[in-house]
Amino acid sequence: MAVYQFYYRGGYNLYKIILNKNVSINFRDIVNEYLDFSINKTYHDNEKENAWNSICAIMDRIDDLVIYLNEKELNNGKWKRCAFDFFEFMEQAAVLIECIDEAYKIYGFEPPKSNKIFKHKTFNDTYIEKANKNSKKLKIDDKDYFEYIRALSSVHPSKTNRHKEFQLADLEVSPYVVWTGGIYTIDPRCDGEIVLVTYNNGSEHFLTNKSIYINEVFNFVKFKYYSLNYLSKKVKKYNERNISILRNTKIRKSEEFDSYNDYLDNLIDESNKRCPNLEDDIKEVKSILNCFNIGDNNKIKYNKYCNSLKYAMKTIQRQLQNMDFKGNSLSDNLLSNLLLGKIYVKNQDGSSHSYYQSKILYLKDNYPGNKHYAFICYKELISVFSRYIDISEDCLNEYTDNELYILSQIATYFHELENKGLINMIIPNTDTYR
Repeated sequence: MAVYQFYYRGGYNLYKIILNKNVSINFRDIVNEYLDFSINKTYHDNEKENAWNSICAIMDRIDDLVIYLNEKELNNGKWKRCAFDFFEFMEQAAVLIECIDEAYKIYGFEPPKSNKIFKHKTFNDTYIEKANKNSKKLKIDDKDYFEYIRALSSVHPSKTNRHKEFQLADLEVSPYVVWTGGIYTIDPRCDGEIVLVTYNNGSEHFLTNKSIYINEVFNFVKFKYYSLNYLSKKVKKYNERNISILRNTKIRKSEEFDSYNDYLDNLIDESNKRCPNLEDDIKEVKSILNCFNIGDNNKIKYNKYCNSLKYAMKTIQRQLQNMDFKGNSLSDNLLSNLLLGKIYVKNQDGSSHSYYQSKILYLKDNYPGNKHYAFICYKELISVFSRYIDISEDCLNEYTDNELYILSQIATYFHELENKGLINMIIPNTDTYR
């Protein structure tokens, strides 16, 4: 695949890098293949810190950077005194490289290194010889040289002193970086596309014009970007290995616990390791099962609704055990339907009750929202709820907000059992549930 485009327009040789966007798309697909598991990823060097936000930011930024770099035309003639277009390219290319290296770090893998892409490195032989004698680690690979070019050209042109291996003096500065043929191209030995004009303090080489070869810069950026293919393979193996371990680690069944609450607590712990998205649903089930004030006349139906939740929890345990959260089976969606039912009857004007249902969610414990308005919406649904449970406007103040919400769920459950929906289809046709 071509590394860059080279074409002539308006008297200038123009350059554009070519990066295949499918590389970053494939990386995203690998991460999202086990999305529920990836959400739980922690930093390799700090397992207490969740890394999912960082992973998302990295993937999003890489996608945009690839678009930007692919569209960036270099040497279009706009900048005659200094190659600001090259500076912009280097800055965003550096961000791309930083994102990729950080992704490697999160997953605990070492990114591939190169040392043969920049074939025209300038070395400080005296410094290198001295460092070797002192057994000092040298930074002379391609990434180090890329950072040196970036520092001297655009980041620290007034003071570059941290790349001793490539500097011809302890301190280098650069007044100009120009495209070949620009106003400061004075050294016939500079046969690269860019001339990096350099002043060196305390050196016999006071003025040095260094060549930057655009194909070498592009090749290095391409090398770093395409290393995402390698990382994708490593992440896929990492996910598959850890998921296999979890699949082979048995989750205890409800009968192995002294109480059902203990069982649910264990499932909450397992969901944190396997699928954090299920944690809130399991906690809500626990809250419903521990509701004790639902009215004597509603206890039988409350118990049947609780039995249906326990029936659904068997599917949740299966999903957690098998690490299968794709929802391919109808029963995989049973719990979410039981916790957020559907009212099939319409208002007098033909509209649905979904708006009011969405607002009474605010009555749940620890649920953000306007509880006063939720109470108003609740009254709008009393006529539906009262068909299935013993409730009226006169007795609403006898219950807490959360108890009112649970009563609405009981009523909605029995309403669904009368209609052709998923709940009526899956819940067994026995007195235990109906």
